[in-house]
Amino acid sequence: MNIPALPSDLIRRPHLLKKLERKSAVALILISAPAGYGKSILISQWIKETESAHAWLSIDETMNDTSIFLTYISEAISKFSSIEKQSLKNLDKDYNFINWPSIIEIFVNSLNVLDEHTVLILDNYHLIRNQEIHQLVQTLIDEEIKNLQVLIITRWDPPFKLQKLRIYDRIVELRMSNLKFEKDELIQFFTLHRNIKLTSDEVDKVIEDTEGWILAIRMLLLARSFRMEDYEIKGIENISNYLDQLLSYISLNLEPEFFKQMQLCALCDQFNVELIDSICDFAYEGSCKGEVFLAKLKELNFFIIATDLDGGWYRFHHLVGETLIRNLKKTDPDIAISIYTHISKWFFDKNFVDEAINFAIKAKNYDLACSQITKHRASILDQDQWWVLQRWLDKIPRQIRNANMDILVTELLVCEETWNIEDFSSILNRIESIGLENSNAENISRYLFHLGYFLTFVEPNPKKAVESLEQSIALFHDESALFGGRRDTILACSRQMLGETSLALKSLEDIHEKFERSSKLYVRSLDGKVLVHLLSGNFESANKDLKKFLFLVQDSDFLYLKGWSSYYQGNIAFQFFQKDRAMNTFKKALEFEGVFNYRVYFDALAGLVLMSSLQKDKEATALFLEKMSQMANKLKDTNFKNYYRSVQARVNWHKGMGEKEMSWVTTDRVKQHSSLYLFLIDVPELTKTRIMISHGSNIQVQEALSVLEEVEVMLESVYNHYQHIDIILLKAMGFFRLRKENLAAKWLAEALTLAEKKNMIRPIMEVAMVMPSLFSVLKDAATYRILTFIIFDVVPQKTRERNLSDVNELTLREQEIIRLIFKGLRNKEVAQQLNISILTVKTHLRNIYSKLDVSSRTAMINKILEKNLFTL
Repeated sequence: MNIPALPSDLIRRPHLLKKLERKSAVALILISAPAGYGKSILISQWIKETESAHAWLSIDETMNDTSIFLTYISEAISKFSSIEKQSLKNLDKDYNFINWPSIIEIFVNSLNVLDEHTVLILDNYHLIRNQEIHQLVQTLIDEEIKNLQVLIITRWDPPFKLQKLRIYDRIVELRMSNLKFEKDELIQFFTLHRNIKLTSDEVDKVIEDTEGWILAIRMLLLARSFRMEDYEIKGIENISNYLDQLLSYISLNLEPEFFKQMQLCALCDQFNVELIDSICDFAYEGSCKGEVFLAKLKELNFFIIATDLDGGWYRFHHLVGETLIRNLKKTDPDIAISIYTHISKWFFDKNFVDEAINFAIKAKNYDLACSQITKHRASILDQDQWWVLQRWLDKIPRQIRNANMDILVTELLVCEETWNIEDFSSILNRIESIGLENSNAENISRYLFHLGYFLTFVEPNPKKAVESLEQSIALFHDESALFGGRRDTILACSRQMLGETSLALKSLEDIHEKFERSSKLYVRSLDGKVLVHLLSGNFESANKDLKKFLFLVQDSDFLYLKGWSSYYQGNIAFQFFQKDRAMNTFKKALEFEGVFNYRVYFDALAGLVLMSSLQKDKEATALFLEKMSQMANKLKDTNFKNYYRSVQARVNWHKGMGEKEMSWVTTDRVKQHSSLYLFLIDVPELTKTRIMISHGSNIQVQEALSVLEEVEVMLESVYNHYQHIDIILLKAMGFFRLRKENLAAKWLAEALTLAEKKNMIRPIMEVAMVMPSLFSVLKDAATYRILTFIIFDVVPQKTRERNLSDVNELTLREQEIIRLIFKGLRNKEVAQQLNISILTVKTHLRNIYSKLDVSSRTAMINKILEKNLFTL
């Protein structure tokens, strides 16, 4: 009944103490975590610091006897509260004569007289198995006794109605994730042990190895005590040796058969009674039954953690488990492989596919793993869980995969979703070199489908794509969502790329007549229609079909399609410049990281960055750019770094700093390809063209216009109109830079007419932000209603009357220099202000004089003021 003493090396944990104090009024505080996470010490610290009235009871096995429990809890409450002992006296004896509900009523009534807030702390509650005691404690919680709060410290959750308490916010919970040591706490702890010196990276490693488990950290110190007294820990390289030595000491006090059983069970990621029996029957005759073994582990408190709420499955803390496995491999090096294979087959028989394959891979039995993947790939893909296949395949050596046709065909889907184009092409070639002659119809059909995908989106050849996809359908009928439904979508896209948009849409609508609205194939067909509309540049139609798509996926478990639906919403809202909708739906798409196509996920990030940039929200722009950078560094495909670099450059373009990006623009320019464009918000090659047109020299502008012509012809050849308005606007900007105002006006007028018709505000908004002077070429801007959304808060209406052909030739850097000179700065001061050399300033001035046809600074300023070319 006494509160535990605090250790001399106590680390104060203010964030946890604050959480406890803030929730001091709830009915139940539940501290639930495995042994050694400092549960009792934390509560002891909290009680002592707050000087709270409390009744502490540390439970042991004997208290499962109801009368004994009543004796102790009555004594604890009487000792530490204002309740008179007499009111609870003899309850343990009355238990033999009065029914249990009446005992509970007496107990509750006695506690109702508490005159100050009192915490009833039941430590080690996991030892209670008596249902009467559970009923009593549950009643104390449910009755909301005025000045009583129940606090339970346990290794696993008690059988109470916790969900109801959560719903009504009547519980606060601290669990393993809350109680583990954080880095700053571990540094404080080691500071108290002065002979331990670790670097920051070494502290990180200790955190990783111990899972922040306080007892495991103390085990390291205990293991060290077996060394010489003056030995100094200078690093973490000896942690494994320390733990091995400690385990050896512990094992001396255990029965050898029991210790061997522990080592065998440590090979499992988690175990239950049935699996323990199976392993021991297979490998170790004479071992005790799983139920007895598990009970003994709990009795010994041997660092086991429950992995499910029902308490059926357990695991060793990984630090202890790894030490047991190392010890086993030293004494019996060959046994692990056979045990892993046995465990794999056990899980396979129980239909635990993920566990079965993982253990087959641990056993390096790759034939078994590959056969299991092939057998279950259809059911996994039917749940849209392609990433599960990826996880398995990544663990199988490349040489094994290359020799297995089933695995190669399966891997093609993963390449598509991760946008791993290099491996995609390589695997297609590998399959062709092996030959499909001896393969089954399903594999051949899948190969033809993936070839069709490749010829649609990677190296577009829509005619051959349609041929491959139609052959695939004829060869193998499939109604799964991620293969059959996907195949119909890709076939529709390839037909759209042949100019057969009506046929493409009809083929998807035909699916509606064959399947229920709730089926994945029906939903997938709507996904296909949205995609066809986007490629056609028909955003309004895409939006209409998207609404139907959203209605069907919103309450479903179609995670894959939910990810796509969020991206489509953001993509369309971005083009319509619906700021809140775009931001919210792109953020929602980020919740599906790893669930749908990596390239599309990355494009959703690009949408967040660019929308934030267009709203001039510097903080959000920087935040999402950083997330892009982190993801680009995480992915092995270096193309993602280029995608990130493109978005970063486009943000600078928005800021008027496009000149800063010219070195990136002119480096590593790749040949234009329609697969770069698709339905993507940001395309690096188009971003380079944007910057070259606005900030390049006359020659570079002419070159960029030539590239645009090439792009336009190329995209028209596959009927891709997604970036159509952007391209027309870039042509207008280019001719404006070249002082060909009639052509600029022609293309600008066409872009505005199309944008107004399609409700495409974003492309106009972006150009207005970067080159507002372009709109001066319009003879009658009032004709274009779309300008009322954008232009008049950027460019005054009277600018339409000016002749701004001269200023259009000036780069943004040149305009910056003119403004600084107008303020009276000399060349040297201008150079310092812009962080460039004096020679560069002089070069810019020569170009400015030439463009404005003047010979001095004064003449330059006078001409700008006279013609009102731009704001100085």
